[in-house]
Amino acid sequence: MNRVISALFWCALALVIAFIALPIVVVFAASLSPTGDVTFRPWEWTVKWYFDLASERWLGPFWLSVKIAIVVSAVSGAIGTVAAYVVVYEKFAGSEVVMAALLSPLSVPQIVKGVAVVLFLSVIGLQPLLGTPALIAGHCVLALPFVVRMVATSIANFDCNLFRAGQILGANQWQRIRFILLPAIKPGVLSGVTFAFIISFNNIPLSVFLVRPGETTLPITVINYLEYSLDPVMAAVNVASMAFILIVIFSFEKLGGFSAQLHGGSK
Repeated sequence: MNRVISALFWCALALVIAFIALPIVVVFAASLSPTGDVTFRPWEWTVKWYFDLASERWLGPFWLSVKIAIVVSAVSGAIGTVAAYVVVYEKFAGSEVVMAALLSPLSVPQIVKGVAVVLFLSVIGLQPLLGTPALIAGHCVLALPFVVRMVATSIANFDCNLFRAGQILGANQWQRIRFILLPAIKPGVLSGVTFAFIISFNNIPLSVFLVRPGETTLPITVINYLEYSLDPVMAAVNVASMAFILIVIFSFEKLGGFSAQLHGGSK
């Protein structure tokens, strides 16, 4: 009986992995197509389409997406860490309500948030902020709940006796936070920052309302390109984007233990 259950488990796992991996394999194969049409001829595969990514058509939106994602991850990381510390560690009357408010953007569809931001800026006469400023603000609202949740989990798992020990040894509150709490919750902070970066870099539903001509992010550029063409260049853009995101994830994992937080603890 155990062998049957084990076999079923591995079969199900293989099916799930295939379901996730096969689309990626198809896109990668399409990016190596020898012709301008998407074809599957492995014996004629070429990487020439990747050289087209060095054009300003793709580099401009890519660097804009990276800059926005860096600012969003830094701002939402700082605000989310402070908010999680105040709500979870420095508990006060109504902290549950504040936590619910911080997580509330998750319950609102991104399209609704995008329309709301556009209408708000129009009503108060700040339409010129559409573009990079609005994208940064909108992405911060979108990413903040993920940062708060990740950091809150790390703080909840933090051993408060370490804080008391620091206090007994004469460390003030700022020193206890800097040298005891922050190193202990670093996996949670870096997890939240990583999520914020990925969410900002790949966002479409919110960004489509906030971009303006000359300030278009990479995902929106891809969507606009797909309206008129489906060719190996598009597949190469997507493969390069996936590779970039993987590099970001592995970099944060190297810095502070991204996977440790996903398993519910500190590294």
